[in-house]
Amino acid sequence: MKELSEADAMAAASGYWHWYGVPTFLRCPFQPDFKDTDIGLVGVPYSGGNSIERMQYLGPRAVRNRSTAYGRAHREFGINPFELVRVRDLGDPPMPRVLVPDLAAEDFQAFFQKVFEAGITPVSIGGDHSITWPILRAARKTRCPAPLGMIHFDSHTDAAPPMGGTRNHAAGFLIGTEDGLLDPRRTVQIGIRGHMASLTMDDWAKANFAQVITTQDVVKQGVESVLRDIRGIIGDGPTYLSFDLDAIDPTYAPGVADPEVNGLTVREVVQLLQGFRGVNLMGADIVCYCPPLDNAAQITALTISSMMLELVTLIADFKSRKA
Repeated sequence: MKELSEADAMAAASGYWHWYGVPTFLRCPFQPDFKDTDIGLVGVPYSGGNSIERMQYLGPRAVRNRSTAYGRAHREFGINPFELVRVRDLGDPPMPRVLVPDLAAEDFQAFFQKVFEAGITPVSIGGDHSITWPILRAARKTRCPAPLGMIHFDSHTDAAPPMGGTRNHAAGFLIGTEDGLLDPRRTVQIGIRGHMASLTMDDWAKANFAQVITTQDVVKQGVESVLRDIRGIIGDGPTYLSFDLDAIDPTYAPGVADPEVNGLTVREVVQLLQGFRGVNLMGADIVCYCPPLDNAAQITALTISSMMLELVTLIADFKSRKA
């Protein structure tokens, strides 16, 4: 095996310096004009769709700072995604109407329509979970003639009716189905848990989605069994992956908007994500990070950075195989 030269070794070592240089997602080039891009990393600093915590707008900046050290090759797959496809930081969507949730959603949709029209697959960092709905609307309008499959990690089903004077709240998956954005027969929710304000809260999701998988299901069945179920439901069609960080136990991700104890471990999350190799992901997001709630080691930002690399690698691997 070829040994690293001193210059190459220094370049590799400096790649771990999360504190060095101008921060971008995964240390990727900043490309706000969408040129020369296959996978676009997008920050959505928005918290107008969550009535419990309102600090998610700080998430993208914090992840950019920490993820600078995660522009790395993928050990498990044995590939370097940044050598397979062009990965760029596209910046943040303009938010001229940020104080009005439904209008802000329209602005996000307009931005992501341009992303999809440019042939780019977006991986977005929120922001609260209301950002998923306008991204799905953009995907359906530009790239996906049929409703999308959905892999949804969360501790909550987010299938509540519109509330608080807006459709743009913890209802993206109910609304997304009603609006024809999602195919409920190809929608799976993973990590659902926690005591409930009402025992009827999950009824709509259980009645309409292909499968609602609780954390306890993952523990009892094991990751491999759960993956077989999900892969069988999702199939080969276009699919979106949305990851609410409260799916993870707060031991591993304390800086989360709506935490629930007894969640998935980081090891289970990584095994699940890597198990989606070969899935046709049209986009993905990671949402609900509140940096002021993180610990001094920024463990939540570190976890997000690693997950972001997993998602980029899945999409890059799929694109390179189809090229």
